[in-house]
Parts: sequence; C-alpha cells; structure tokens
Amino acid sequence: EENKSEQSQLWNKFINWANSPETTSSLIHFVGKAANGFIGALGYLIGLFLIPVYLFFFLKDSAFIERYWDNYIPLKDSSLKDEIVSVVKEINVYFVAYFRGQVVVSFIDGALTGVILMILGLDYALIIGVSLAILGVIPFVGFILTAIPALLIAMAQQDGPSALAVLAVFIAVQQFDGLIIQPKIVGESVGLHPLTVIFSVLCWSLIIGGILGALLAVPLTASIKVLFQRYIWERKIQSKTPVEEPIQTT
Repeated sequence: EENKSEQSQLWNKFINWANSPETTSSLIHFVGKAANGFIGALGYLIGLFLIPVYLFFFLKDSAFIERYWDNYIPLKDSSLKDEIVSVVKEINVYFVAYFRGQVVVSFIDGALTGVILMILGLDYALIIGVSLAILGVIPFVGFILTAIPALLIAMAQQDGPSALAVLAVFIAVQQFDGLIIQPKIVGESVGLHPLTVIFSVLCWSLIIGGILGALLAVPLTASIKVLFQRYIWERKIQSKTPVEEPIQTT
C-alpha cells in the first residue's frame, strides 16, 4: 500500500508538472527550436548538394548565358547599358575561369586523397576520392563531408590504417591544396598571383565569414581588379599620357 501511495504521489506530481504553464511553454519553445534547426540543416544540406549540379550546368551553358543574359537587363539601349554589359561580361569571364580552375583543383585533391588512402589500405578509398573530386568544388566543406565517412570506415576497419593516419592524409592534402594547388591553378586561371589568392581567401573569409568567404574570395578579388583596371588605373594612365599638339607649319 505504501508503494502504491508513493507511486500515486509521483504520478500526481508528474501530471501537475506536465500541465503547468511553464512546462508547456518550455516544450513549445524546444519543439520550435528543434523544428527550425532541422529545417535549416535540411535546407543547408540540399543547397550544399545542389552546388555541384549548379556548377555543372553553369559551365555547360556558359556560352548561352554570356550571349543572351543582357536581354534581361531592365534598361533601354544606351551607353550606360552598354557599359554595364561590358563590365559584367568581363567579370563573368573571370567567374567562369575560376570555377573551371576550381573543378581541376577538386579533381586533383580527390585523386591524391583516393590514391594515398588506397596505398594505406582503407576500404572504399576510391569512392572517397571520387566524392572529394565532386564535393571539393566547395572549399573546406568538401573535405569535411568526405573526411567524416573516411574516419568512420577507418575506425570500423580492423586491418586498415588508423583514424589518425586518415585524418593526417586529409589535413596534408588540404594544406597542399590551400598553399600550392589552388593558388597556382586558380590564380593563373583568373590572372592573379598565387600570393594574392592566399591573401584574398584570408581577407574575404574575415569580411564575409567562413566558407562563403573562401568560396567567393577569388572571383570577388578578380571583379575588383576589373573595376580598378577600367575606372582607376586606365584613367590614371590616360590622364598622364601627354597630348601631342599638332605642329604648325608656316
């Protein structure tokens, strides 16, 4: 009977706690935050996996886009519209060159990682390398998304490399990518010095923040270069160029 009485008291306390306004408010708040977090994470993942798809069609149809995009500018034919079209076309050349260079870089990263992991004896090393070659177009994120399953495979595999060795491979390839491969290949594709590429990634990562800043660093820097060339450097050169006066003959 005492046990039944204690159970009854506990049950009544639970009912009172569950029916209290504070509990209801806390539960609603928790469910709302959880739902928002789930929707946000789902949208982020969908957008993440759509980036390679968007990049593929962007490169595939770049000629069509370059030819007809100016028809959608809401301006009448004028010198202003011609100037805007000219600037954007020049910037677009750098954007296309950057993304093409990024595809080459991600392919090299995937090949390096896959080959090294195969030499170490990791299961599914080829799949991991191919995944990195596809997702590597997204700086840092591609490495993280492929490193996590690689580490899990290493921990589950008994006769393979340790998880620490696999992590060291990803870190080494990431450093090699950031300091040598990307500045060299991407920098040459957009006409920027490798040191300029490294510096731009650091600056835009601080200004915009994280992954987005690293992804847009090179094309944004190239765009600024275009604007400086057209409206500052060239005009300074033109203003300093002496105007030859016609020779008067008598």
